[in-house]
Amino acid sequence: MKKIIVKGGGKKVAIKELGEVLFPKPTAPYTAKEKEEPVEVEKWGKFKRSRHQISQTLKYNYPKDSDPQLSIYDILEPETRDEIKTAKVEVSELVEGIKLTPAQDKVILCLSKLLHEKSQTIDPKKRDYYTGNLKPLRGYPYGSTTAKEYDKKTGTPKAITAYNRSTDAPRLSFTLYELTKEYKGGEYVSGKDIDNVRTILKELDTRQFLLSYIETIYKKDGGRIERKIEGFRKLIDLYKLSETEYSRRDIELSKKEETIVTLNPIFRHQIDTNFIDYPTDINRRTIIAYGSHNVSETAIRLRDYLMKELSYRRYEPEIYLDRLYWLLNDKWMKEGRKKKVREYTEKATDTVKALGLLLSYEIIQGATGEEKVIFRLNKDWE
Repeated sequence: MKKIIVKGGGKKVAIKELGEVLFPKPTAPYTAKEKEEPVEVEKWGKFKRSRHQISQTLKYNYPKDSDPQLSIYDILEPETRDEIKTAKVEVSELVEGIKLTPAQDKVILCLSKLLHEKSQTIDPKKRDYYTGNLKPLRGYPYGSTTAKEYDKKTGTPKAITAYNRSTDAPRLSFTLYELTKEYKGGEYVSGKDIDNVRTILKELDTRQFLLSYIETIYKKDGGRIERKIEGFRKLIDLYKLSETEYSRRDIELSKKEETIVTLNPIFRHQIDTNFIDYPTDINRRTIIAYGSHNVSETAIRLRDYLMKELSYRRYEPEIYLDRLYWLLNDKWMKEGRKKKVREYTEKATDTVKALGLLLSYEIIQGATGEEKVIFRLNKDWE
């Protein structure tokens, strides 16, 4: 039994070593034992994250899904191609979805939490719903949109329109200390920690991502409208505000430095109906469950994948083993480092078990003869 002391938390949390080998080659269906001691946590509430955002983060390039004759660039809208050309990005380096380092992912998670805490979250019908603590940026270019309206009887599209879309972008004002405190999971914040988070914000401010997803709106008559949202966009635009207060005699009374960030609308898109509930202390929980602040990309992706499945009330999600490896780390799979992916997946599984999110898993042989993983989730997890 090992103990992890969380600074600032004042609480020792026991994490039992599993000692299990993840996904051994079974001769018969194999069921992993349940983890006996999930991480002990206090309940602090939840915050919403747009499921569109999580889905874009979890995108991966599975070879069997790709047409070798077509590149990602070939199937994009002309407006999106123009955006990529303007950004001077090499087509060969183009990746669909939101690809982040673990540190960047953690900052985005913290920004999502701050957006929840600093927004009007009661009435989704009001325009300021999930728009932050500053006036939102009106008319934010949100990419090209193709809308299809489906007839409720035939299920076929009866109208198709294409247009460029703009919307409101959330804006947040916060101190770097505030963001870093979230980033550290509530632990002590040093000047070095603040500098690190500042660097990560600057990195995110320079990156653009190829976003492409379907917005579905269900009509009262039983039909639906599907809008494909596509664009090559930044997740954040970083600004900085310095405010100094002077007396009548020009004596400096106080100085306050705040960071201002404009968030991509995907942070709030359909968040009233299409969202995932995250525990407010999910960052701290993950750090404890992993046993380190340096949580791997593989562990983060497995956690978010299972949380997404849980949000759909799919308590026993199934996925082919090979596809799971690509989902958790397609970069290493492309490089032929499957053994390393398997090792990191074992650690990731220990982590989600320690979180109490995953109860057990089973490996069976699928209809095609490939190995399939069945996860059993804790439906009461929160």
